Amino acid sequence: MRRYIAISSVFVFAACYHGPSIYKFRPVQEPYGVDADLRWQKTRVRGELLEVQDSALIVLTDSNKIVSVPVSVIEAGMFDKLGQLIGPGLNPARALAKLRPFSRYPTGLTPELRARLLGVYGQAEPQVIR
Repeated sequence: MRRYIAISSVFVFAACYHGPSIYKFRPVQEPYGVDADLRWQKTRVRGELLEVQDSALIVLTDSNKIVSVPVSVIEAGMFDKLGQLIGPGLNPARALAKLRPFSRYPTGLTPELRARLLGVYGQAEPQVIR
């Protein structure tokens, strides 16, 4: 009997899921990237994560500007429902791998798509924030 209870308990706990609910997580429900809040020194960038590059994040800010933020300058990177993935003691490569599927363009922006997207916001290139 004890063995049955122990095995049942294992299955019950394994069935429990902890993390963001797909029913309330915007990137899963609609074609948007996760909300990002990036901070370093006295600078803060908030907006939608568009693309994850090898060494930078492309973000559509709340003020409708497309910016490129080098990961190396970010001191604290918070992401909606995912928590802090960039910061002291956290592996940036692991953070980029985890973030990529939650960006609006998880496979990256083609040059044509990038040009069209920048054109919509009246930009020729993303503004590099340092």
